[in-house]
Amino acid sequence: MEVTVNAVAGALKAFFADLPAPLIPYNLHLDLLDASKVPEKMERLKVLKDILRSFPPVNYDVLKFIIAHLNRVSQHSKTNLMTADNLSICFWPTLMRPDFESKEFFSTTKNHQSVIETFIVQCQFFFYEGDIVDSPSATSSPSAQHSSPGPLAAPLVPLQLPPPLQPQLLQPNLQADAMGIL
Repeated sequence: MEVTVNAVAGALKAFFADLPAPLIPYNLHLDLLDASKVPEKMERLKVLKDILRSFPPVNYDVLKFIIAHLNRVSQHSKTNLMTADNLSICFWPTLMRPDFESKEFFSTTKNHQSVIETFIVQCQFFFYEGDIVDSPSATSSPSAQHSSPGPLAAPLVPLQLPPPLQPQLLQPNLQADAMGIL
């Protein structure tokens, strides 16, 4: 059975959306947004790392896994067009699940996205005690540069959707009995 990349990504997002609470706990959203506004890069990253350490252990471990995966995907952005920026646009609403009804939400969407993008780009620093990456273009690790590209670098197959159903096809074919009752 062949499953498309888009189907897997959709299933992953649906899984996180169906959790009773977001992976990134609500009580840490404001702290993360405030930290994202710290002007000095090193200080901002240290504050974000401290906030990550306050996550519940299960949330931290799952976030570490998903961010590491998104970081690996972004390392193949020349092939798949999924930069850390693009991935953060796709995944921040699912991982943070903000209040879309709030007026304040619209003024902070870029900050929400920026937090997730920073986690993706600086994955080694946040989760593996690695070095800080200087630029998004430098996200690939030396081992990734010297190894074979693997399945992520394969060309993406266009999403094939079935033709839309016509309304009459949705109606069951009911036959009335001899008395005219369905």
